[in-house]
Amino acid sequence: MYLWGSKCKFGLVLLGAFVISCGASWADAPVEGTDSTASETADTSIQPEEPAIEEPAATEPSKPPFFEVHGFLQNNSSQRINTSSQFPAELLKMENRAQLELIHAGTKWGWHSKTDAIWDPDNRFSRVDIREAYLTNRSSRLDLTLGKEIITWGVGDLIFLTDIFPKDWVAFITGAPIEYLKKGSIAAKADYYVRGTTIEGIWIPVFEGDTLPAGNKLAFFSPFQEVLMGRDFKSRPINTVDPPTTFGNSQVGLRVSRMIQDYDASLYLYSGWDPRPSPNFASSSLEHHRLKMPGLSFQGPFRGSLVSGEFAYYRTEDTSGTNPAIPNPSLRWLLGLERTLTGNRVVSFQFYQELMTDYGAYTASLPPGFPRQPRLDTVLTARYRDTLRRETVKRTVFALYGPSQRDYFINAEWRQDLSDTVWYALGVNLFGGRAWTTYGQFRRDSNLYVTVRRGF
Repeated sequence: MYLWGSKCKFGLVLLGAFVISCGASWADAPVEGTDSTASETADTSIQPEEPAIEEPAATEPSKPPFFEVHGFLQNNSSQRINTSSQFPAELLKMENRAQLELIHAGTKWGWHSKTDAIWDPDNRFSRVDIREAYLTNRSSRLDLTLGKEIITWGVGDLIFLTDIFPKDWVAFITGAPIEYLKKGSIAAKADYYVRGTTIEGIWIPVFEGDTLPAGNKLAFFSPFQEVLMGRDFKSRPINTVDPPTTFGNSQVGLRVSRMIQDYDASLYLYSGWDPRPSPNFASSSLEHHRLKMPGLSFQGPFRGSLVSGEFAYYRTEDTSGTNPAIPNPSLRWLLGLERTLTGNRVVSFQFYQELMTDYGAYTASLPPGFPRQPRLDTVLTARYRDTLRRETVKRTVFALYGPSQRDYFINAEWRQDLSDTVWYALGVNLFGGRAWTTYGQFRRDSNLYVTVRRGF
């Protein structure tokens, strides 16, 4: 059941807005007329001289700083609301974050970096996270980027087909701002522009996998014990095996994009590693495996709405489907529709399906009693968002339901701007379904969350 624990220590860091003072300036009025005490013997035919008007001194334009400096202070806390004897009502996190963003936009060379200092006294950890740090070189036809950056492909809303770049699912589950779902990749990227077409090439020499729950307070399904795990994870650790950093293990990607009439169309090719690990039952470990992915997407207007579509084929190492440690190849497609209503209200819907190939070989290879994935997995989503009070208040509701696995995820959030630099958000994440399903495994992680941010 849903509870608010009596021992709740849901501490918040409330940041106030700064008071800005305004000044005023006055201009001197010119003096007209003559002196009333002038001598009677003075020649009245001589008019007084008007004061000379001084030309303002020329000032050189101030040189912009080499770096633009931005950033913020933020507190993001979340509280479990679906409890049990193993997972009591408690804070999932009380994360304090300070970000420093540096931007240099030169005529040819540029720099962009975001560095976060993080401290969570409830979970007793602190660290520094370099989210992005990359150099750019721009010309009329070619843009080059080198360093760590967040790369995004595809058109899905919280459903990822061609976007195989790393994600932080722990941040997503615990109510972090949505920007923290994506992680940066150390990459070299080139964008070439020719005749209305953009050709993007990516080389990623260092593998970065998804961040998944790994014990402590979060509940998740263990494929080896076939139970929800969390607090007792440290006594039964699961090893995750990443591919070694070698030239042969590099990831490469290609995207070709152009407008076709009113539609933005893209073709994708990827060869590398699956960012989500799979269970190896022989070694009781999680392992990443090679993945090749061709795909395509489109997005554009249709009868007053915005329609989008995406398709991808995941070709894994197990093309015959007989190895339970490696996912089978699959076909994936997505259709989306978004429509703007009156009063700044927007509704959108998505229909997603994933078809597993060689399903018979897959079921025959599973360990006895292990839960099966459906051959055709279907997911439906709906999102509603609107703005109030001159767009200072944003309300969002997102709902996802998987009729094949009978699991669901619901997020509702209220965000309000208190000033140009201060905002807060209150929200709830609800997970449900059977323990081995994609979202049902997190049902004990349903939470209320709050975020307060002061930018500069």
